[in-house]
Amino acid sequence: MSYSYKYTPIANKTELIAQYVGRQVQDLPTPALIINGPKFKANCQHMAENATSLDAKFRAHVKTHKTLEGAELQVNGITNRIVVSTMMEAWSIGQCNKINDIHFSLPAVASSIGQYADFAEQYDGRFSIMVDNIDQIDALVKYRKSMESRIKRWSVFVKVDQGYHRAGLQVTDQAMDDLIARILDHETREHVELFGFYCHAGNSYSVDSETSAKSLLIEEIQNVNKAAAIAQKIQPGSPLVLSVGATPTAHASELLTLEELSRDLGGVKLQGELELHAGNYPCCDLQQVATGCVDPSNISLSVLAEVVSTYPERGDVKPGEQLINAGVLALARETSQIPGFGKVVKPEGYGDWMVGKLSQEHGILRPTGEGCEFFPYGTKLRIVPQHACIAAACFPYYFVVGEDDETIEDVWVPFRGW
Repeated sequence: MSYSYKYTPIANKTELIAQYVGRQVQDLPTPALIINGPKFKANCQHMAENATSLDAKFRAHVKTHKTLEGAELQVNGITNRIVVSTMMEAWSIGQCNKINDIHFSLPAVASSIGQYADFAEQYDGRFSIMVDNIDQIDALVKYRKSMESRIKRWSVFVKVDQGYHRAGLQVTDQAMDDLIARILDHETREHVELFGFYCHAGNSYSVDSETSAKSLLIEEIQNVNKAAAIAQKIQPGSPLVLSVGATPTAHASELLTLEELSRDLGGVKLQGELELHAGNYPCCDLQQVATGCVDPSNISLSVLAEVVSTYPERGDVKPGEQLINAGVLALARETSQIPGFGKVVKPEGYGDWMVGKLSQEHGILRPTGEGCEFFPYGTKLRIVPQHACIAAACFPYYFVVGEDDETIEDVWVPFRGW
């Protein structure tokens, strides 16, 4: 069967490199997405060190950038495990020979089960999917039976919800016991392998300190460990993976020692192999800065936009407002404890400006204090968005700069679509 990823065009990297490599950021068309390559790489290395200090494996989420180049930097010498959010990412990034373990992070979609099976059959490594409902398990078993068990046995992570309430089951829910029991019953085990338990502390995006994020990380580990204990009672000795993390809690892992973790688990041993996962960390953004887990100097992603008009009589703070050609589709309509939808970081010398209002293609700059001056018409601005993952989603390619933060050294083409 043909899937939508085959018909989703992507930009020609060879042509883009010929056109732009060696040029300056100020030469680029706007809006454009800029990635500082050295910062991206350093962020990847730092996260690897965090996992090592916790004696954990690491699984890199690639959905922020969705590029082969970015994925290679995330896994290079660090891990061979990734998380994807779309099958477009799986089919495309799965070609990287440094990766042999791919997890699809959305609970199993009924209409995509055939595609999961086809991908798993063609992929040399492990492909696992997420489940949080018995209906999903029944559908997976039914499909494999319909194929007369000729396809690989399904590998599944059970999603654990620790209060974010996006997906998953809380470990105290009877539904969690029922789901684990169904997966591990004799008939289901012929078709489905319980790979482990997966928790994402999405609520960590609202913390305001690394210490608070660490507390949520401990909760994540406690929750997956309790879920794994349920499974171990049914099937002792199961080789389970306990996967935890969101970018704030993964950053905060640097504060957690193995001795402290042992105390927090009440002396209970880990019921499987600990794995740390995160995705936003190579890029970072204002939301991450607001958590207190990231310094602004760690941000590697920015949006290049241009001043297209000026309105001295508008707004409550002088000198007024300015219009830029970057709106919701370039910056995303996201917020955090840091005001605005984006912060202007370059050029300097004009005071502190934020993106205070958005339409689809329009952004309104507003001063955040006294002493601000208008940017001249046509000025190209570097803006840090609130949420890098969503801001990057609409750009067909990214310009990668070097140490000087100005010279284009590469162009990355993301695998957009589903």
